[in-house]
Amino acid sequence: MMSRNNPAKRLLFSFLGLCVCVIPVTVSIFSYFPLWISRGDASILSGLTLMLTAIALIPLFKYIKEVLRSPSASTVWFLFFITFFLLSRIANEITVISLVGFIGNLIGALFFRLARRYDGKEREFEG
Repeated sequence: MMSRNNPAKRLLFSFLGLCVCVIPVTVSIFSYFPLWISRGDASILSGLTLMLTAIALIPLFKYIKEVLRSPSASTVWFLFFITFFLLSRIANEITVISLVGFIGNLIGALFFRLARRYDGKEREFEG
């Protein structure tokens, strides 16, 4: 008889399913369409490639949405930082702003936690 309650297997199969849904499509998109298009002395992002990649990543977005049902402000800033760091050729200023926002909110969260400790009542996690 097979055990139904095995979180390690569930995680493994979820990861494999996500990889099978996303990786082959993304690789085929990048093999047929370039990400950067040269226009004279400048390079621009290909809108078609970005659109097709966004469609291919929908299963990943759904998975991330499930994982981050109620993200903290520092998590959102960290995701912004990673996104803009990967697109840093076109968004250097936003990268710095999101990094500062991430660090600031992370430090702020520590101060809020300390403030709750001195309040005398530690709130329980509401999930």
